[in-house]
Amino acid sequence: MKIAEKYLWFGSGILIGGVIFGGIIINLISIGTAATGWLSFGKSPKPIFAQAADLQQLLPASPELSKKCKEILGLKEIWQPADKTNYGFRRPKDLAGGRIPNQPSLIVLHETVLPLDPTLKLFSTPHPNDTQQVSYHLVLARDGSLYRIVADKFRAYGAGWSAWGDSTIRHRGSKIPAAAGSINNVALHISLVSPADGAGNSDGHSGYSNQQYSQLAQQVLLWQLRWGIPMRRVTNHASIDRSHSRSDPRSFRWHLFDRAWQVAAKRCNVNARYSIDARSR
Repeated sequence: MKIAEKYLWFGSGILIGGVIFGGIIINLISIGTAATGWLSFGKSPKPIFAQAADLQQLLPASPELSKKCKEILGLKEIWQPADKTNYGFRRPKDLAGGRIPNQPSLIVLHETVLPLDPTLKLFSTPHPNDTQQVSYHLVLARDGSLYRIVADKFRAYGAGWSAWGDSTIRHRGSKIPAAAGSINNVALHISLVSPADGAGNSDGHSGYSNQQYSQLAQQVLLWQLRWGIPMRRVTNHASIDRSHSRSDPRSFRWHLFDRAWQVAAKRCNVNARYSIDARSR
């Protein structure tokens, strides 16, 4: 493997900004490191660290409603599992034994930059070096096909140095600057396959298909119902990234997503508290 671009430090590892796989330059705009993060509290285990407490204030979950809604929408998944080196467990404790958030409570949108096939191959390729371990829970193809990469119960490696507002989960503690922090332990990651003109580092491209917006909205709704995630917890990689190096999903149009979400919610008769107009608690 030949290093093609720059290095970015995340925690105790290095994120490769661009690498070459089989002669193809891969720009990891939307792919984070395996730097996950769990908090360090010293010698005595303590409750959830205040820095990450906001990540667990959720709506009541409704797994049965999520299941019923999935049947109504007819949403199907194509199983394309990641290699076991590219994902991990949602850890309930930090290195010192302190309790940390590990329930999915944040939905993060990405884009692949790569076409579909190279993306799936990247995730299924073993990466023993943790600086190269990458994955999402789901990948959404241009035609609306949904590929399952990592089960929700596991931690996908979709973000490196990241936070939701001021909330993050640190894996070594705040006294070590390089420890940074990551939201992977509580995130659900879904990535849209970029259009043909979306390769590289341009600021934008021609955008996503109607099928992608429709299927994305349906999947987000199912996750909201299954885990009790309010709409204010639906965000993108650019917003949670703290390295100032991620801008995906580029050219994403939230009004198109919102419109598709309203259609899906109406079909499933979903309570308004999950909607874009719901007030914060």
